[in-house]
Amino acid sequence: MSIRTRLLLLVFAVWLPAVIGFGLLARTTYQREEDSARMNVQNIGQSLNFVAERELDKRAVMARTLAGSSALHDGDLRRFREEAAVAVEGSGNWAFLVDRERVLLNTLLPELDLTPRPRPPGAHFVTGEPEVFFAQQAPLLKKPVLGVFAAQRGVQPPQYNVGVSFEPSVMQAILDEHRYPEGSVASIIDQDQHVIARSRDPEKWLGRQATGDIQRRAQAGEDGFAESTTLDGVPSLSYLSKPSRYRWAVIIALPRTALTRAAQRVTLQAMAASGLLLLIGLGMAMYGARRISAPVLALREAASQLGEDAVPPRLSTGVSEADQVSAALHEAGLRSHEATRTLEQRVAEAVQQAGEAQARLLDGQKHEAIGRLTGGLAHDFNNLLQTIQMALQVMDRQVGEGSQRRVLQSALRATAKAAALVRQMLTFGRRQALQPQSVDLGDFVLKTQELTSKAVGARVQLSAHIEPRLPALFVDPTQLELALLNLVFNARDAMPDGGHITLTGRLAEPAETAGLQTGQRYLCIEVADDGPGMDAETQAKAFEPYFTTKPVGTGSGLGLPQVLALARQSGGDARLQSKPGEGTRVSLYLPASEQRAEAPAASAGAPQPSRQLRLLMVEDDPLVASVVLPALQGEGHKVTLCNSADEALQRLLQGQPFDVLFTDVVMPGRMSGLDLVAWCREHLPALPTVVATGYSAQAPDTHAQLLRKPYAIDTLLSALQQAADDKKTPPAAE
Repeated sequence: MSIRTRLLLLVFAVWLPAVIGFGLLARTTYQREEDSARMNVQNIGQSLNFVAERELDKRAVMARTLAGSSALHDGDLRRFREEAAVAVEGSGNWAFLVDRERVLLNTLLPELDLTPRPRPPGAHFVTGEPEVFFAQQAPLLKKPVLGVFAAQRGVQPPQYNVGVSFEPSVMQAILDEHRYPEGSVASIIDQDQHVIARSRDPEKWLGRQATGDIQRRAQAGEDGFAESTTLDGVPSLSYLSKPSRYRWAVIIALPRTALTRAAQRVTLQAMAASGLLLLIGLGMAMYGARRISAPVLALREAASQLGEDAVPPRLSTGVSEADQVSAALHEAGLRSHEATRTLEQRVAEAVQQAGEAQARLLDGQKHEAIGRLTGGLAHDFNNLLQTIQMALQVMDRQVGEGSQRRVLQSALRATAKAAALVRQMLTFGRRQALQPQSVDLGDFVLKTQELTSKAVGARVQLSAHIEPRLPALFVDPTQLELALLNLVFNARDAMPDGGHITLTGRLAEPAETAGLQTGQRYLCIEVADDGPGMDAETQAKAFEPYFTTKPVGTGSGLGLPQVLALARQSGGDARLQSKPGEGTRVSLYLPASEQRAEAPAASAGAPQPSRQLRLLMVEDDPLVASVVLPALQGEGHKVTLCNSADEALQRLLQGQPFDVLFTDVVMPGRMSGLDLVAWCREHLPALPTVVATGYSAQAPDTHAQLLRKPYAIDTLLSALQQAADDKKTPPAAE
């Protein structure tokens, strides 16, 4: 038998198993593609379910927060309505309050409309955890809406339900942001299997209830893949996600026709590959008949090894062409292994980076939500503190020495502490701008030593070690003092039986500040105690706002968040090290200043006698106006009060003469207080301005004097007089 015949038989002998192998490979490939499609659909479904649950969580948190309002507990529905309007402002949501039979208020209605309205029979009322309900036609909007209901907190059984409503378009937007396999359809259903959003014809199917096996499986809380038929009659392989906390689920239906096309494509590819292999084998057989068969068999073996992701060895067959092919196969195997290793490394790095980015995003969202909440609370609370403090100061001026005077002084000190607490909340919420300056750390520690020594008490020993010749810090001194007091208080409270606290100041090592701004020097301030220390779980939550391990009523959970907020807003960082039984060390890294520390300002001498002024006062809060106005009039000033910047503008346009404009920042109407100041700077540059604010998201005008609520009477009088003197305005005519 000739070599050609032997090679031809060998080719057919090799080809037949290869055809079988291609058939098995085609089946395996189809199964792998189907598994990949299943995995892709499952991942999309879980992602959609997570995002939808997160959107519901946002409204549930808002509803639970409002359900714990003191105004609701006191039955002050008008104040509760104001709080609810502030909470939902700009979010696209609206809030309402119901009891078991009536709708008591709704932020969609005018502010003064608090007329109760009857609820439909059998309307939802929750007594436990928040729940989400779908209404095909809302009474006010006359269209489908979703509502998150939360029971009144602190009262059992609850008297009210607080609801936060939004349109199903929010869920439709989540669905529209994702990409789905060709021909598939995705839906979000609620706990009653109503279609809330759908990737195909959403308007047609909104509010329709799922049917058949999908409905049964959703009611039973099942998940996974199963054969089903969509609402529009398409046989599909459908994936049902696990129900979320609110018993919502996601359905993704993949048409069976799409999987059938994939099977046909893989079969054709297998047939084409087997035919190509036969032709190659016949060609090689004809060529090998002219040479020897050994190099051919050797090359075939090398090719098989390469196909199995192995590195074939270099061959020396005596045929140069075969040896060159062998060398090429060897190099290809090496490159393939290197490429595989590099790809695995890059995939691992990408997964790690994605996880870190997701963690940073969630942390930023949490702090942003806290910041918005604290900012809104600060505005209203500072107005209340302004009213209380100003009224107490007016009474303090009128009451002589004695027990009543001491009571008023105690109340004034309490309002000062409340104002400090608001500033602390704004600091960790990043809603209050810092005022950094050069601070000598050694002098600063000496000046605060008496205060910190009294704070630790007799059982705890406090010592400080500050390196000599340190550069100055560039930090807000008030916030730094508060941060150090917070750290000392925490260390003291951790050692009720006594111990030792060490305050250390030194120049930070470059390795410690590697993640901070390059080219910047940093100082490290450390406060360490020898108390019981913390476990890993407590350390992970230590910097979270309102987290505290102290008993109820002894800790607010704002100390360490304020320290971290000060450090990061100043361009530095704060870190905590602790082990159970080994104490705790908090390291505060703050930027060094390139300038010397600022010396204390010299005394200005005796105050200059004030003159009567014509004041244009703009204040929308009637409580604040009720105490500030008589205080100014009592000093002999002529005050014109306006309730809005729009009203004040009309007064100025009428040509009425004034010596000073005194305005709040946040105002109803078209103009804010800062808008009014800007208008005066352009049209009445000779009119001096003083601005007061409890909190404002708009940056204060740097050309106007700024008073932060609550301010004292003397501070206000001094600011007004200084503004008038700086502009050299002629005194008012009597």
